[in-house]
Amino acid sequence: MNAKFQEIIDRFPGDMSALTKSPPVPSSELKNIPKRGIYVFYEDNKPIYIGRSRNLRQRFKQHHRKSSDHHSATFAFMIARLDAKKAGVEMEKNGKKKTRDELQKDPVFSQIFSNAKKRVSEMHIQVLSMDGPVEQTLFEVYAALELNTEYNKWDTH
Repeated sequence: MNAKFQEIIDRFPGDMSALTKSPPVPSSELKNIPKRGIYVFYEDNKPIYIGRSRNLRQRFKQHHRKSSDHHSATFAFMIARLDAKKAGVEMEKNGKKKTRDELQKDPVFSQIFSNAKKRVSEMHIQVLSMDGPVEQTLFEVYAALELNTEYNKWDTH
């Protein structure tokens, strides 16, 4: 195994402990969080989504700002897709899955998306300072598996 890779993954159990022991922060109180790193969204004290960013404050705002679209509020968009499907919203057009742009322009879906962004804004987060993009990438997957987050999907678009 590559020595650098092994060195990185050997740190993950300690990083995981540090992440889960960090104090939960309401997404409205972001002034004392690190600049770069890993974040976990919690709902009802359950970890449901993990991400990474080189600018954590900005990324949190993007996840739930009213003006955010499907490109920046990706977590809220995932929630909205599931909620829309449960509500019976038409997710196909001419036998094909609607694109993200088509869904966002749909007035019914748009309201569900707005509700999802509000829901995300009410969640708590935990953060871990982590600078290296390789470490962040690997740890994001590791932590999502360890925490069994329901919204992390690894399929490509």
